[in-house]
Amino acid sequence: MTALGGDGRLEDFDARFDAGLKRGNRNAKWTKYGSDTLPAWVAEHDFRPPPPVLDAMRATIDRGDFGYHDLEDDVGAAFARWSAERYGWSPDPEFVHSCVDVLQGVTAAITALAGPGEGVILTPPIYHIFLQICPTARRRQLEWPMRYDPSRGWHLDPDDLEALVQREPGAQVLLWCHPHNPTGWVASAEVLARIVELAHAYDFYVVSDEIHADLVYPDSAAPFTPILAIPGAAERVVTITSPAKTFALSGLRCAVMAYGDRDLRRRVRQAHPPLLLGHAARTGIDATVAAWRHGAAWADGLVAYLNELRDHLSARLSAEAPEVVFHRPDSTFLAWLDVSACGLGEAPASRLLHDAGVALSEGTEFGTNGDGHLRLNFGTPMTVLDGVLDRLVPCLRA
Repeated sequence: MTALGGDGRLEDFDARFDAGLKRGNRNAKWTKYGSDTLPAWVAEHDFRPPPPVLDAMRATIDRGDFGYHDLEDDVGAAFARWSAERYGWSPDPEFVHSCVDVLQGVTAAITALAGPGEGVILTPPIYHIFLQICPTARRRQLEWPMRYDPSRGWHLDPDDLEALVQREPGAQVLLWCHPHNPTGWVASAEVLARIVELAHAYDFYVVSDEIHADLVYPDSAAPFTPILAIPGAAERVVTITSPAKTFALSGLRCAVMAYGDRDLRRRVRQAHPPLLLGHAARTGIDATVAAWRHGAAWADGLVAYLNELRDHLSARLSAEAPEVVFHRPDSTFLAWLDVSACGLGEAPASRLLHDAGVALSEGTEFGTNGDGHLRLNFGTPMTVLDGVLDRLVPCLRA
């Protein structure tokens, strides 16, 4: 598939992929389960970043200067411009600061806004690492479970949130995954406005992970809206995001925390010793700034290709494994598959790793509503996706 690259050239995403290089570079996705296994587990796509990102990193290497840096303002300005151009939301760069990765920022915000023993609301099935935060930080985990409807797919009902916070007055933080991992659901502006209204009414905060924001498909039921763009959100919301999912930069360790309110920013930043959280690395900032300044056309091409891959996955499953229930995600390169009718037992991912040689994510890792499900990463060249499906399909027929 050919798409417009970020530097104005035509770039073939598939042609630049080399599984051998991935394994040789000890890429975790491609090495964890051995060379005979096809990986479709961790949420990282397989495509090289656009040339401007690589050029920015090479420039730093060529200068041979890896000392302390003063690039924090560049990150905030690049993020503000990216958000304004793509989503019509213009954050104040002074209210944006870097952190090492999204999980660090999420954990820092939660532990600043909810004390030990206080409640943190999750939305299962949910990104499995989120399920580690409350037990390790000694916060009380509360759940606002997703609903499933055959016509709408997975979604959240704000009425359920209101009922929860009425029952649990100790709820201090909603950990919001926007867009949602693993289901790919994208909340509408109306849903976001209701959440902000409830946050004010019941005195809780929202910590919003928006790392998949750029990966929303044209046919999504709702476009992506940053929750900080909602009126009234500034006093109640901390957003954490990164270009890592869009541009496959997770190993470079750079994310941002964004605020709309000076007092909330001060509260979160002063809750931790200044030296505890550290700073993003120079190479991570170089790549992040280059991606947000020069990667828009490449990102558009990536989403177009992911859309083709999503359609291809849907068509093959429908034709060859009709027992699998798959509601096409509105965003991300992740497929949340209901395989409960396929006779794979209580641990379908383990069974398929053994029987098909494909590594997937076990649904139960994502908490409530995960039984009988798998998460499949389709962010890979079409030939690799077909190889994955060729192995899986015979095992998915009941």
